[in-house]
Amino acid sequence: MKETDTLELDQLLQAAPGGIAKIAFDDVLTILYATDTFFSLIKSVSDKSVIIMPISLIRMVYSADIISVTQQIASQKSRKDNMISITFRSLQQDGSFRWVMITGNKTQEVYQSGAKTVPVYSCISMDITTWMVQYKKLEQLNNYNRAITELSKDLYFEYEIATDTLSFSEIFREIFGKESVITGFRKRLENTKIVHPEELPAIISIYHSIMKGRKQARFELRLIPKGGKPNWYICYASMIFDENRNPYKVVGKFSLTNPVMTEQEEQSVYQPQRDTLTNVCNKESSEFLIGETAGNQSSETLSALFLVEVKNYKGINEMRKSIGGKNVLVEIAELLNNRIRTTDIIGRIGMGEFVIYMKDIPSDKAVFNEAEYLCKTIDEAYSYTYAKNSVSVNIGIVLHRGEQNYNTLLTSANTALVMAKKSSSSSFEVFAGGMN
Repeated sequence: MKETDTLELDQLLQAAPGGIAKIAFDDVLTILYATDTFFSLIKSVSDKSVIIMPISLIRMVYSADIISVTQQIASQKSRKDNMISITFRSLQQDGSFRWVMITGNKTQEVYQSGAKTVPVYSCISMDITTWMVQYKKLEQLNNYNRAITELSKDLYFEYEIATDTLSFSEIFREIFGKESVITGFRKRLENTKIVHPEELPAIISIYHSIMKGRKQARFELRLIPKGGKPNWYICYASMIFDENRNPYKVVGKFSLTNPVMTEQEEQSVYQPQRDTLTNVCNKESSEFLIGETAGNQSSETLSALFLVEVKNYKGINEMRKSIGGKNVLVEIAELLNNRIRTTDIIGRIGMGEFVIYMKDIPSDKAVFNEAEYLCKTIDEAYSYTYAKNSVSVNIGIVLHRGEQNYNTLLTSANTALVMAKKSSSSSFEVFAGGMN
């Protein structure tokens, strides 16, 4: 190519809107060639005279964005479309920021970067500050709205008609223990376990009426959280229409209702007595609550009683008492309390003995997992390799279906506990006798 042709090409590139550059796709994005317009986006014009290529693009990125750019480079090395796209901020002389986007296509050229041979990309740069400022404002607004929604006890939802997808606010996962986005909602509604069976036919009917054009709906229903005890909710739902007046989305919320009890009803609710040391139920209240629950259980429901005995805690308690430390039994009671569901019952029935009743469990595996967790956690918290006596825990467990007497359960759990206590470390055993 003639020198005049080269000069004309360079002049043409310099005059092109947006910056143009050739960049080697190495770890620092080495700039091999760039127009003045390119550099003016990321460096002040007065700095152009000190630019000697090749030069690292990373050196010109605002320091707080370097990690982000490095992550973008790593994520785009596996792209199959032979393109790159990098976004970052540059700090201007007046202290303001400019958002820059660099996009490029892979060329046939390569560049030797140290011991590596890397591809070269033909790139253009764009000032996207206006769009990014707007985007960041929207992002902040969305984060604000999301935070407000998560602080609320209401369950907000959106139903996309075209995709048949129901999406809840994140608190749904916490309450029901299930994914907050439900695809294929139409078919799954008929078999859902979240809606109480007595309300389900009416809910299906309301859903179909909305799909046929009903604009708004308000109804009450019972939903079953992961704890198993149904709660009453009021549902508010409204249809949203697009610019052509076609329905495309249903939005709404489920609000938890707390029915006001009469004075007579409040007095009839049993108030359990607390153990003065650990603040869990005392022996008498444990016996009453577990007896009432186990004695009125349906034949299909699987439940479990844990008899937990803490060993070798007195020595550590004496030492802690002298320095104002927390009682071991109090700590273990807190651990047990943090693990149980709202429908479970926990009580202290002896000096170092606790009882836990887990109602309506999915399988025996869930019981084994819980027992293993308790043994492992207490061992890690209180066992020391060279200590003569370390705190440990033994657990006797009994599983049952249908109605059962509390004393029968306790006797069976104690039989399993005797076997568990043969181990010198934390352990559990499950009663193998003939329970229902």
